[in-house]
Formats: sequence, structure tokens, C-alpha cells
Amino acid sequence: MSKVKIAVIGIGYLGEFHAQKYKANKDADLIGVVDTNKQRSEEISNKIGVKSYNDYKSIIDQVDAVSIVVPTNLHYKIAKFFIENKKHVLIEKPFASNTAEARKLKNISEKNQTILQIGHLERFNKAFVELKDKVKNPLFIECNRISPFKIRGTEVDVIMDLMIHDLDIIMSINKSKIKNIHASGISVLTNKTDIANARIVFEDNCVCNLSSSRISDKIERKMRVFQKNSYFSLDYQNSSLGTYKKIKNKNVISIEKKEKSFPQNDSLKDEIDSFVKCIKNNKKAVVDASDGLNALTYALKISNLIKK
Repeated sequence: MSKVKIAVIGIGYLGEFHAQKYKANKDADLIGVVDTNKQRSEEISNKIGVKSYNDYKSIIDQVDAVSIVVPTNLHYKIAKFFIENKKHVLIEKPFASNTAEARKLKNISEKNQTILQIGHLERFNKAFVELKDKVKNPLFIECNRISPFKIRGTEVDVIMDLMIHDLDIIMSINKSKIKNIHASGISVLTNKTDIANARIVFEDNCVCNLSSSRISDKIERKMRVFQKNSYFSLDYQNSSLGTYKKIKNKNVISIEKKEKSFPQNDSLKDEIDSFVKCIKNNKKAVVDASDGLNALTYALKISNLIKK
């Protein structure tokens, strides 16, 4: 395969960024953008310099793969169509509206031998990429993710909107099964949960505390990870990583601190570049359907605990 022929379906706020990244990728051929909003589709197609389409089914014979960046309730229908036609799919998080849909898409993808990547963006943050190999046996993890209120995204609660990122992250660095979850949350500006906290205990006794809010006056996305003799502080927003290690020298104990930042971080570019590379080299996606299903499963569990 010389260039991967790709289209972006759903050209709203995030879909436009997807299109820009594909257009800049030397191994991708962005054949067009698709949106039921004809005016929006034409606006972005003119800006980027590609064709505009209004029906995703009309491009089936022109593409090898698609990015699906539409509301969550449409993920299953659109992804199923392309996967059944043996096209590779990058689907924005959350994977699907429910686990039954996610599991079906996973099975259809395996049957048709297509790459199905889920858009858990933080896995590609350069600070997290630096961190993941340093974490061996985490004992305590703390995640805070807050953002100002936006109408965009309120079709789902804050767990599916924000906390799901951290659920994916913690399960990627601690492979132990989850033993129990306690959760609480409140609705403030919508009829869904806008602020949530979850305390997760893994079978290996690692404890994780997650807090998410979408009614803050600032953006903050941070994680702290503690393990024996070391501690890590990760700032996703600034793409920086602080490492703290216990140093013992002649019975004198001190803490060695190192700071590393990644000013050129572009997680979406790296996510999309990885997807294209996996297609070209027939490799498994970094964040595959199993990862997406796991994150969705526990996001829904937390949502249901809060509702009860």
C-alpha cells in the first residue's frame, strides 16, 4: 500500500482537527470529509482542499479507512458499516453507547481482520509515553481532570466525557483486575453527572482515586503515580513529567528530582500517525477494541453507581 486512502466522518470541532492531521500525513491520502451538515462539510473541505460528502455510504469504494468523529449514539451504526466492508476504523472515545455495541464491533473487526483503534488520546501524550515504562508496580494513583463547561459533549455525562480517559490510562499501566469501585457525583448544569469521583481498588491492592469536573474555570489534566521508592507527577496539559526517586548513600536518604517537558507534544497527530502506520504495516493498534471496551465497561459501571 503506497498511501492509505482515508475520509473523516463528522467534521465538527474535533473532526476538523482529524482532517488537518491526515492532510499533513505523508502516508495518508485524505479523499474527503463527510457530514450531514452540508454547509459545514463544504466549509471545511474548502479550507483543507478536499472533497465534501454528505452521505458516509457514498465513499465506501474510495477509502481504505475512516476516522469516525460523530456523536456517540452514531458510532455503532457507522463503524459497523465500514468494518463489514473490510475498512479500517479509528473511532473517537467513548467506543460506543453500551458494551453490547462495543463487543459486537470488536467481534466484527476480528472476523474481517480490520484495525479498529479507539481514540483514547492521552496514550499518545509524550509525557505519558515517557512514563509508562517507568511504572512497574503502582501502589496509589491519583487522577484529576477538570475543564470549563461547554455545550459540546453534554450528550454524555462527565464520566464518559472526561473520566474515561483516566480509566483507560490506569488500566494500561496496571494490568491487575479491578476488585471494587466506590463512586459519587452530582448534576449541576445539565441533567447528567457533571462532577464525579471514583475510588477504585485493584486485586493487587493498588488504589486509584479519580476526580472529574466539567464546570471548572480552568483546564487541568494531571496524574500522580506512587510505587515503592518512587513517585511520578504527570501534567497532560503541559506535557511534562516529574520523577522523584529515593536515593540512599551511606545511610543518608535523599530524594532525587527530575523534570522533563515535551513542548512539541501533539497527541492527536501521534494518534493518527500511529493509526496510519498500523494500517500500512498490518500491526495491532496501540489502543485497540479490547482497551476501548474495558474503559467503556468501567465508565458505565461508575455512571450506574452514581445514578443508584
